[in-house]
Parts: sequence; C-alpha cells; structure tokens
Amino acid sequence: MTWFKASRFAGFLTLAYLAVSPPPTARAFPVAQETLRSVVSVLPVWPGRPQGGRGAPLGSSPEGSGVVVAKGGLIATAYHVVEPAERIDIRLSDGRIVPAALVGFDAASDLALLKADIDLPVFKTGAVPAPGSPVCSIGNAYGLGVSVACGVVSAYPVTNAGFNEVEDFIQTDAAANPGSSGGALVDRDGKLVGMMSAIFAASGGTNIGVNFAVSAELLVRVVTNLAQDGAVAYQDPGWQLDVLPAALQRHVSGVLVAAVEAGGAAARSGVQSRDILRRIGGRAVQKPRDAVAALALANPGQMITVTLMRNGGEITLKLPLAGSSVSRAAGNRDATCPYTPRLCAMRQAVFPVAAYDPLASATRIGPDLLVTNRHVVADESTARVFTPEGPVEAVVIPSSYGGDLALLRAGGLPEGGAFFDLKGSPATAGPLHVIGADPARREVRVFPGGLQTLGPSPEALYGRLQVTSFMQPGVSGGALVGQDGRLAGIAVGGGEGRFEAIPAEDVQALLEGRQDVDADKTQQRLGQALRSCADRVGAPGVPGEAAETRLADTCARAQNLGLMIESGQVLGRLGAYDKAISLHQQAVEQAPNSLNARLSLLVSLQLAGRFEAMLPHARFLLEHAEPEADLVRRILQAAVWGGDRSLAERVVALMEENNMRAAASARRFLENPPPAPPSRHP
Repeated sequence: MTWFKASRFAGFLTLAYLAVSPPPTARAFPVAQETLRSVVSVLPVWPGRPQGGRGAPLGSSPEGSGVVVAKGGLIATAYHVVEPAERIDIRLSDGRIVPAALVGFDAASDLALLKADIDLPVFKTGAVPAPGSPVCSIGNAYGLGVSVACGVVSAYPVTNAGFNEVEDFIQTDAAANPGSSGGALVDRDGKLVGMMSAIFAASGGTNIGVNFAVSAELLVRVVTNLAQDGAVAYQDPGWQLDVLPAALQRHVSGVLVAAVEAGGAAARSGVQSRDILRRIGGRAVQKPRDAVAALALANPGQMITVTLMRNGGEITLKLPLAGSSVSRAAGNRDATCPYTPRLCAMRQAVFPVAAYDPLASATRIGPDLLVTNRHVVADESTARVFTPEGPVEAVVIPSSYGGDLALLRAGGLPEGGAFFDLKGSPATAGPLHVIGADPARREVRVFPGGLQTLGPSPEALYGRLQVTSFMQPGVSGGALVGQDGRLAGIAVGGGEGRFEAIPAEDVQALLEGRQDVDADKTQQRLGQALRSCADRVGAPGVPGEAAETRLADTCARAQNLGLMIESGQVLGRLGAYDKAISLHQQAVEQAPNSLNARLSLLVSLQLAGRFEAMLPHARFLLEHAEPEADLVRRILQAAVWGGDRSLAERVVALMEENNMRAAASARRFLENPPPAPPSRHP
C-alpha cells in the first residue's frame, strides 16, 4: 500500500491523488445549493506548466478545491495544491474565474488561506459526527466543477496517518477524486466538519476508500492564526514523549514522558520524567502523535489540563502554553519523519546493503567508510551498497576486532552527505531511534524510539546496549541515534521488546583493529565459522551426536552472540541440553547484560531441569527485563524448585500487583508446589 497527498502528483497522468468510486453502502443525503456555493475550484499555475481547466492539455497544473471560511473572500485550501504556484485563480459555481492571493500557509498541517474579491456564503462549522454517521465530500472532481459524493465517518481522530507533521484527521469512505483536495466534508445539516486532504491508495494508484479530511476544529484554529498573524505558532511544552513499554500497555493506556526539559512549560507545571501522559484537555492520548494533535488545537497563551499517571496514581496538572513557543513539529518540514530535524537528517548516513545477508543496513562513519554487522557479510570480501544514485561496490576491510561488526570501504557514496563523527561522546540519554532500511517501504527511515535500559557490562568482552528502540528485519547494521543526531551504537536486532545494539565505542575498536598483523586471519576465521554456523542452524541435518557436536563446535568458533543463542535453541529442541547450555553460557560470558542471552540460558537450564543453576539468571531478569507472563512463569519455577523462597514471594507479589491472569494459580503453586521435574541429561 502507498499513500498520496490529495493532488501532489496531479498532471502526470499517473495522477494518483484522491480517486475512488462511491462505496455501495454509502448513505447519501440532499445538499443545499447554498452549501455548494461555499465550495470553489482552485486553479493554480505551477512553474513551466499551463493552468488547468476545461480543455487544458496534458501536463497542466493540477486543480484543487477550496472552502469559504470567513467574510471578505477568505478561502481555505490544501497547501500542497498551491505550494509551488506562481498565480492562483478560483472558479465559482456560476463559472466565473477570479484571481486570488495567498494570505499565508502552514506546511505542518498542509493548510493554506487565500483571499479573493468575492461575496459567497460562509460555511458554518459542526462537530465531527460519530463513526458510521453519513457525511458528503464536495469538491472539484477531475476538474469538472463542484460535485458531491457521500459516505460515512470511518474514524476520528486519526493523528498518525503519516502525511503531515500535525494531523487531526477524520477518516471517511466518502468518495474523493483528483481535484478534491481542499474540498468540504459536510454533515447532513450542511455544516463543515472537515476539509479533504489525503488518501491511502493501492500500489497502482487506485483509491481503497481510506480518505482523510482535516477536522474543522484544526482548520479553524490554523486559518484564524493565518488571517490574524500570517503564521501559525504551535506549542512546545518541553517534553519528549515515547510509546509505553509492551508490559505496561497491558495495564494502562497513554504515552511515556521520556524526558523533560529544564525551564520548559512541562517542568514548570510539575511534569516529571517517567510519568505516563493519559489526557490533554478533553482528549485521550494513546500515542505521541495524539499529544501533538491535542496541543495543535490549543491557542497560544492557553492554560490546558493534562492528566498523568505517576507511581500508580492519577494526577492532573495545569500546563501553561506560552504564546511565543513553537513546537518541534512546526519547525520540521519533513512529514515523513516526525522527529527532530537533526535526527531526521542522519538518514543520509545509513544505506541498504547486501552481502551474505541480502537485506541489511550500513552506517556511514566517514567519506568512504561504513560499518555494518559481521553477520551481514560473513566471509564475503565485497558488499553492495544501495545509494540514491544507484548501487556501488564496497570492499570489506579486515580487522582483528572479534565482535559483530565489519568495516566497509565504498567509493561513489554521495558527496557532501552526512556521516557520524566518532570523536564526540555517544548518545545515551533520552529517546534513542534506529535508522535503518525498511524493505516494505523501500526506504531508509527513522523507527519509533525507545530508551536504553542497560549499558554494557564492565566485564563484557563485547558489550551490548539493551534498548526498547524498535527494530525489524533489515535494520541490522543501521544506526542507533539520539535526538541530537549523535551515534549511540550499531543496531543488531532482538525481539519481543528486547532489542540490542553494539556501543559506538566498539566502532573505534573496529577501526583500530585494522592495524593488527592478524587482521586478515581473524576476519577470515570468524567469517568462515559464521557462515558455516548460520548454514547449519538453517539446516541442522539428521539428528544425532555427530551433527549436534559439529553444530555446537562450529557456532562456538564463530563467537557471534546471536548465532550462539540461536544454535543453542536448536540444540535444546534436539535434546542436546549440555551443548545448548554451553553455548548460551558462552553468550552470557561475552555479554553479561544481554537480556536475550540470559533468557536463552534460563530456558535451556529449565529444559534440563537444573533449577538451582537458573537462579542467578532469574534474579537478573526479574530486575532488568519487562515482566512478561512467560518469563515470570519461568522465574517462579526457578525460584520454587531452586529453593529461593524470597525470590518466589517477589514474583507472586509482582503478578498480584499487576493483576496478571495467572496470579492466583501462581500463589497456589508457591504454597503447594508439585515435585520438581528430574534433571535431564543428553
């Protein structure tokens, strides 16, 4: 699925903005002529292209629509319709064409205000009808003049469609066609409830009935500011918000206050880091973009109530919004990246790459140097780096560094492009985001952020950062980056909220290893062992002592944390418990703070019935990992059958405190446990 702004691509005849047939279930209603007169056709003239209109040649400037919002000829439209325009005319319902002037625009919400010397009826605005209620879109469909198409309200509010930095959308299946951008969405009383703006479309450009209109509330707020001041000021409370950890989402809705800036409105009102933000004014907040929308609706100087959860209790605070404050969203003009400008700019420093792993990422650390994961290249001597200008070949540079990093040198990288400076201190505090390749979108993007939960252990041979920053296939070798664009580490992977990255300091060790006389031998030895291990994990062969031994020995030689974990899991399923435990123990020794390594060792020890040996790892995971139901169950079994009553009491209390479904049975298990399963050996 792709998405399109309502008329962004008009005039190219793949013309994919706003096109759909009316759904058969749409509930139509009569629309008064007075209402139709409040909608006009917008005829911009784009550079080097003739004006659109009836009889215009192919490649003409796209047409749009507009709604009359105030006396004096003030007309609102979509900014993307008029953004490059050298001249703007409007066509009235009686066929007259009159010139219009651009009063102002707000790129963050994709709204613009025009003024023309006309006297037309002004729309009255109405509240958004409930989902399922009938609505009609009115616009200049296909440049044929104002027409009507009806459907229903599908959802409201939609704040994360991904079109604009500030979104307060009504989703509707009311038909929208080329030229409808800037048109009206009205209720059965003819009141303006929204302005048509954008759609989701199938890959062929066909509309799938998922259309979006800017709410009348946001429209009025923006055009009022544009009419009075020629610009729009959004509010910045001075906080950084993030999604809640998965474990908390089972019990409470809201977003995490990841950081609070000293002296900002949030700090002055008493908001604290680690609070859970649940409401702003009368609006629920379930994701960070909900907060952006709620604040966008507030006027400068307004005092707004926020509802927070802190230490299990709910509190309300008054948040003062200074009139001179401007939100980050308003200052960042890239609608595809709703984060800080510096963070978004560092997308230039990450590239899709293919080698042994055909789908990964590489992070640029110099004019011709990149770093990726060793498991991406294995023993390959070259890799393909995909730049905006096309693929280029990179050479793998040997290094004696033994962790999961590999160095690449590539000519033909974009001149003057961004790269990460390793001389400064790495990012550690605040939200951290992964920048990496997204195969589904075919782009390098910034993924949702998270926090660092654990740093590398001081005794780690090759340490790992434990983060809640989202990762998915394709990002291995990508960059873990702070809000200020500094590098925190190189993404490795993980799952179920336990994601890992290699610290930025290790990249320096990788570079220094180039000078070692054994660099070539180390690169070859580890690369060949990694390939052999990965191939055997994918196809372990006929079960048996010989095959299990070859798998265990090969993967131990590879010294790759992820493959030691994965091969140990394969051996555990085959019943080779001692070999599984040995590999997982090596993984923990390499990175003691790796939650994935600890959990894998915990499981292999449990499968072998060695409950007392589970205890140190159970205590560590209870302290540092999210208390997921399966993990808590394993820790409880280790505590009860391993003989640690105090740990077992802590686990049951945690389950009862969080209202976990199995809390009652856990209490019974603690008080009257069955005999422990016998220890098993291969």
